Amino acid sequence: MRYITSQNVLSLRDIGGADMAAHIAAVEAAYREVGNGTARVLNRQSLVEDLSPEVLRPRSFKIMGAMLLNAGYVGTVAYPAGYGRPLDFRIVLSSAESGEPLAIVEGEAITQWATASVTAVATRALSRPDSKVLGMIGTGRFAFDQPLAIASVRPIEEVRCYSRDPAKRADFVSRLSDQLPDIRVLAVDRSELAAEGADILTTVTTANHPVISSESLSDGMHVNAIGMHYPGTREIDSDTMRRSRFFVDDVAQTFEEKGEFLIPLNEGIVDKGHIVSDLGTLVADRSGWQRKGADLTLFGSGGTAVEYIGVAACLYLAAEAAGIGASI
Repeated sequence: MRYITSQNVLSLRDIGGADMAAHIAAVEAAYREVGNGTARVLNRQSLVEDLSPEVLRPRSFKIMGAMLLNAGYVGTVAYPAGYGRPLDFRIVLSSAESGEPLAIVEGEAITQWATASVTAVATRALSRPDSKVLGMIGTGRFAFDQPLAIASVRPIEEVRCYSRDPAKRADFVSRLSDQLPDIRVLAVDRSELAAEGADILTTVTTANHPVISSESLSDGMHVNAIGMHYPGTREIDSDTMRRSRFFVDDVAQTFEEKGEFLIPLNEGIVDKGHIVSDLGTLVADRSGWQRKGADLTLFGSGGTAVEYIGVAACLYLAAEAAGIGASI
């Protein structure tokens, strides 16, 4: 059994079997198993300290799991949230055939690339193939890898970045420019400037209320809303939800915790049938959906065990090949 630390995860990213392309491929394969019926999923369970509805993001301990029968892995994911500290993930990966424990993978770095990879998979499936302009709302630690992943699946030529803090925004743009030297990366001082005229918009914030209005979003655009997954919080307004062709990582989990959908649902603006498809059905080519030119597509994601077990298996195989991580 191999113990893969957060530092090991970071070092493995430089290895071909665990680079961004490998992460995206692993996540797409994992979701395809969902669409093909060869995955078993335990959706996120939250042990919440304060059940008051007035507490939008309570301190909690979260647990989820998944089995990927084709890939041959099963695992659990556990982490505390709402404590004002990094998301200290622990993934326990085992063989789905023998039950043998294979690895423990730890650290927040896991979820940063896993989240970016999910966005890339959804963006490749839902956005126009010729999408060139990416708008980013949010420049925190979970935002940085998003343009890197999206630029690997679409011919991005420009990234417009907005967040409320000008200093953090400028630092984000400087670091991102170093990573994407062939792409124009610029800071904008209003969220509308990140969205207007963009082909793709990704929101990665901790906002409780919408960070962009429907008026700034064009027909034909694709939007990823991935920042929050609490019932009382959202980044996207109700009119955007009404206009959109809406896709999610997991339908049941969306009904439990995704405020982008639950708030307009409770307002009577949309119904449960507004969800076109989950990501697994989409990538398995079983949704029956085809993009029309004017479609405003919206992908809502809060993270599932499927992507984390897919990524953990990817890291485990790379660590085994490279001899990285302690044997325990």
